[in-house]
Amino acid sequence: MGEMRAEPLSPIDTATLWPQLGRLNTEVIATRGAESLLVSSGLAATGLSHLPRVPRTSVLGVRRGLSYRGVAVGRELAGGAAWEAVSLRLSRPKDDDTVTTLCEGLSAEVASRGGRTVYMRYAEGSLHADALRKGGFFAYRLEHLYAVRGGRPLPETAFRPATRSDRHGIFRLYCRAVPEMVRRHEAPTQQDWRAVLDSFDCDRGFVLDGPNGLAAWVGIGDRESHVLIDDPDDAAVQATLDLVEAQGSRNGTLVIAEHQFMIEAAANERGYTALGTRLMCARRLALSNPLKEVAKATVAESVALPH
Repeated sequence: MGEMRAEPLSPIDTATLWPQLGRLNTEVIATRGAESLLVSSGLAATGLSHLPRVPRTSVLGVRRGLSYRGVAVGRELAGGAAWEAVSLRLSRPKDDDTVTTLCEGLSAEVASRGGRTVYMRYAEGSLHADALRKGGFFAYRLEHLYAVRGGRPLPETAFRPATRSDRHGIFRLYCRAVPEMVRRHEAPTQQDWRAVLDSFDCDRGFVLDGPNGLAAWVGIGDRESHVLIDDPDDAAVQATLDLVEAQGSRNGTLVIAEHQFMIEAAANERGYTALGTRLMCARRLALSNPLKEVAKATVAESVALPH
């Protein structure tokens, strides 16, 4: 048997993967909308349909004859410094070799495209955890998930919609609100933070002004909401949750990082249902830039060595 490899799929292969997804029914990591991303990117690449701009995408597969043992999908995050593994699927309930091969193949593909980091989220206690770690991904923080019933009336709020001019302020808020150990692994620079923010998959943002810059930020997406707070005042925490309940989808999820103790306590007091915990992981990459041959062969003259 030859060595197992994860090969990047051509646009045609990507566009025709949809019928096989039923056989690739073991989800190793949360899909986060990866099926539509996979099909849209394939169609856009082949010119078969006029579609809105889709993120730069990479799809890799481990083949077994004409079918696949596993498929991984990665997308480039804002700023180009990092990518996210948005889906990893298997045809078997457990296949560690395929998981590890896909992780290594995706990392190599991202490095060849100039990315410095690959992010991944997977459920705590996953039976694929050892294979994911063997593939180079290490966990640096936990995310607790809570069910939130959105669409509720919003009381008067001091939050306002975020604008492009708030980008730096949100990064400064992140630097104050997130422990240094997490920031060192996740976003030591503002460019890295843009990638992490994009990985939250939030299409709307709201900010709360404070005396020393922004005091809170809320990101709302179709599936998930994320928050940052640098204000120990309980009123700010309650206003944040009010906004999540008003602006979030009716069956949305609130993501609370492990260091956000006050937010988690307030969520429990409100009776939010805990859905589970997932690990936020990263793999740092060395850029893969093949060296070009620039040196020319020269003929050295013979020189007599001194006695």
